[in-house]
Amino acid sequence: MAIYVITGGTTGIGAATREKLQEQGHEVFNIDYKDGDYTADLSSKEGRQGAINEVFKRYPDGIDCFISNAGVGPTVPATTLFSLNYFAATELAEGMRPLLKKKRGNCVLTSSNSITFPYIRKDWVDMLTNIHNEDSFTQIAQTIPPQAGPVCYSTSKHALARWMRRTSASWAVDGTRINAVAPGNTTTPMTQNMTPEQKESALLIPIPTRYGTKEFLDAEEIANSIIFLSSPMASGINGIILFVDGGIDALLRSERF
Repeated sequence: MAIYVITGGTTGIGAATREKLQEQGHEVFNIDYKDGDYTADLSSKEGRQGAINEVFKRYPDGIDCFISNAGVGPTVPATTLFSLNYFAATELAEGMRPLLKKKRGNCVLTSSNSITFPYIRKDWVDMLTNIHNEDSFTQIAQTIPPQAGPVCYSTSKHALARWMRRTSASWAVDGTRINAVAPGNTTTPMTQNMTPEQKESALLIPIPTRYGTKEFLDAEEIANSIIFLSSPMASGINGIILFVDGGIDALLRSERF
């Protein structure tokens, strides 16, 4: 039995991951803004530190895996989106790192297959990953209009993926691993609230493994990839971004790998 700590494990991909791990006999500690084993607003610095302190208190001998899954979509204010999708994910991963080192554990982050889309704001990615100052970036985020939500979402996930790639070698030196999954459109509470027009737009490019249907991927499909990366079966994998999108990335970028 392994000890897993997950954020955003109450609904959607996080819930599917948590339930599968528990079925396998693992202990899973869920940090979420509601109905978790520990309730925290991870978009705030205080909420993150409280969550880290609680995990250290509960598991002083270490944890086997940290799954950073909590995130929000493009409909929330940019300040909240970047605080949760990027700063919370990176700070919690680093905060859990000493506990992971004790058990030669690993970390899996939830990114997005939209990280390769052409409208990514590379200048914002540079600010996030090179400067990594939440207070400074929040001042910029406060000026971003609501209609830029999709750009903010993809940019935050791109920055997270870049951060993971940059830090993966130093994690390996500690005897730990860090990887990310990049899901495509998936049936979750976030996407279930889409209007028919929004869903039609999201499926403008059909998912290859769902060709001929109007279906998104299942949350269980993403959970399976997260569990694989977190397991001893993936012991030789470090610093990768695993696209779990039914083949969309390969379809759009067939010459890139």
